Amino acid sequence: MSLLHGSNFLQRAEAARSQIREVDANVLKSLMADGATVIDVREPEEFEAGHIPGAINVRASILSQQVPKILKDRSHPVVVVCAGGNRSALAVLELQGLAYTTVASLQTGLRDWPDPLVRPVSAGC
Repeated sequence: MSLLHGSNFLQRAEAARSQIREVDANVLKSLMADGATVIDVREPEEFEAGHIPGAINVRASILSQQVPKILKDRSHPVVVVCAGGNRSALAVLELQGLAYTTVASLQTGLRDWPDPLVRPVSAGC
């Protein structure tokens, strides 16, 4: 069991995986090159510590309220990412419930992302 998530959360994430599409880093890069939107569902402080270039931060807890404002076209390709692939799996299931048709989760999350993550530069540095 993860130190960050309880067993119920991990069971829900595992169940979600059987109902969603997961992609690896290479497929994500290809989808990004083709114009897919990357949504990072981690908390803002996690996102600020480093994220995939071009990713949009939308916390998992407010996803269903915010994504329709960001993505009007529900057929537009979307890949959801998080730290370990659990929050993103649940988020993809939620997006499917909102009628988004081309959504996927980054399998294993950012822990296996092979490229440097964007880290904001502090003002005054």
